[in-house]
Amino acid sequence: MNIHLKKGHDLKLAGKPTKQLNNIQPDTVVKLHPVEFPGLKPKLLVKEGDAVKKGSPIFFDKNHPKIMFTSPAGGRVENIVFGERRRIEIVEIAVDDNAGEMTFDSFTPDELSGLTGEKIISILCTSGLWPTIRRRPFSKIAEPDKSPKSIFISTMSTAPFAADVEIILENTTEEKIQAGIDVLQSLTNGAVNLVSPKNDSNSKLTDLFNVQHHTYSGPHPSGNVGVHVSHIDPIKNKDDSIWYISLQDVISIGTLFLTGKVDYRKIIMVAGSAVSEKQHYSINRGTLISQILNNNNLDTGARIISGDVLTGSISNMDNAIGFYHEAITVIPNVPDRVFMGWISPGFSKYSLSNTFLSKILPKREQVLTSSMNGSKRAILPIGAIEKVMPLNILPTMLVKSIIANDIENMEQLGIYECDAEDFALCSFSDASKMDITGIIQNGLDFAEAEG
Repeated sequence: MNIHLKKGHDLKLAGKPTKQLNNIQPDTVVKLHPVEFPGLKPKLLVKEGDAVKKGSPIFFDKNHPKIMFTSPAGGRVENIVFGERRRIEIVEIAVDDNAGEMTFDSFTPDELSGLTGEKIISILCTSGLWPTIRRRPFSKIAEPDKSPKSIFISTMSTAPFAADVEIILENTTEEKIQAGIDVLQSLTNGAVNLVSPKNDSNSKLTDLFNVQHHTYSGPHPSGNVGVHVSHIDPIKNKDDSIWYISLQDVISIGTLFLTGKVDYRKIIMVAGSAVSEKQHYSINRGTLISQILNNNNLDTGARIISGDVLTGSISNMDNAIGFYHEAITVIPNVPDRVFMGWISPGFSKYSLSNTFLSKILPKREQVLTSSMNGSKRAILPIGAIEKVMPLNILPTMLVKSIIANDIENMEQLGIYECDAEDFALCSFSDASKMDITGIIQNGLDFAEAEG
C-alpha cells in the first residue's frame, strides 16, 4: 500500500544538514533522564559511587518490574539528581572504557524463528531495549504482558531535518534489520508493517521478508506513525493496541540477538539556522548535547531543541539527547514581538494562509525563530488547522471537547487514534496560538485515567 497525503505541509526551513557523518565516542559522562518516559515510575538499582558495566541495569519501572533501563556506557555512578517528591530526574555516569560490558544470549539467524515470545521479551527487558518499543493509544512504553494486534516500523520521519534513512542504511547490514524484524514478528499474531518513503528503493529494505511493505508520499506528516496506523490498521477503541518502533531501534534489537551485546549507537543530525556545522553524527545514547556540539559555533542565545522543531523539547548543553530523538535543532531565540507586525505586508513572513504577501512569492527556505508571532486569543474556527490535518478527525471539535473534559465526545471524535505529535502542524498554523499538542496530550491523559 502507498499512503499518499494531500493535506499537510513541509516546512521550508533554513539550516538543512549535509550528508556528512562524523563519529562521536562517549567522553567523560553519560546521562539518563527517567522523566522523559511518560507514565514511568522508576526505582533505582544503584547508588552514587557504584561501579557499572555497559548494559548494567540502573533502574526499573515499578509498574512493570521486568522492564530495565540500562547504562549506555561502563563506569561509575557519579551523581543522582532528585526533583520534587524525590522524583529521579538525572542519573549521571562517569565513563570508564575499562569497566566491561554485559553480555546476553546470542543466536544465528535460523534460530530466531524458534524463539518463544517469552524468551524474547525476557532478553529485551533485561538488556534495556524494551523501552524502544512504544504502544498506541497513549504513546507509552509497550506493556510486555499484552500482545499487540500489529507492529509498525517507521523508517524516516517527514519532520524538518529528519535523519536520512540512506545514511542509516549505509552504516548497517540487511542481516541485522532482518533479525530485528524476525524478533518482532514473534511478539504479535498480526503483521509487522514496514513503512518507508515511496522514492526509496534501497535493497536493504525492499529485500526484507517476514514483513508487510508499505510506502508513503506527500507532505508532512506523511511519515508519522499515526498516519500509517490510521490507513493500515486503525485503532478502534482504548482496548486496541499497536506497537511501533524506529528503524534504528530495530537494528539495535537485531544486533543484540545476533551478537549478544547491546549496541547503544544511533545516528542523529544537527541542523538549524543558528548552528554552524550542520551534519549527521553517530553517537552513543546518553551523550551530552555539549559533547555533540563541542566543536560547533552557536548564535548567541540560540534555542537548543532535542528533536525536531515541531515535536522536540527545549533542552540545554548539560542534558543528554532525548532517548527517542534523532535530531538536535538549533534556532534563533527571539521571543520579542514585532511592533505593528500585523499591519505589515509580510514579504518575509512565513505564511500557510493568504494573510501575507509572502504567500504569492516563490517558496524559499526561511529562518524561523522561537517567536509566537502573535498572542493567545479565543479559538478562531477559520479552518487553518483542518487544512494540515490528514487524519479523519475534526481537530477543532476535539480540542473543544478536551477543554470541556467531555470524555464521551472525545471518544466519539477519535481521541484514541491521536497522539500529540499528529497535531504539531496544527499548533504551528493555529491563528489562536494555542498549544494544541499540549491540549491533545492532556486529553489523552484524561482519557486514559477516566475512559
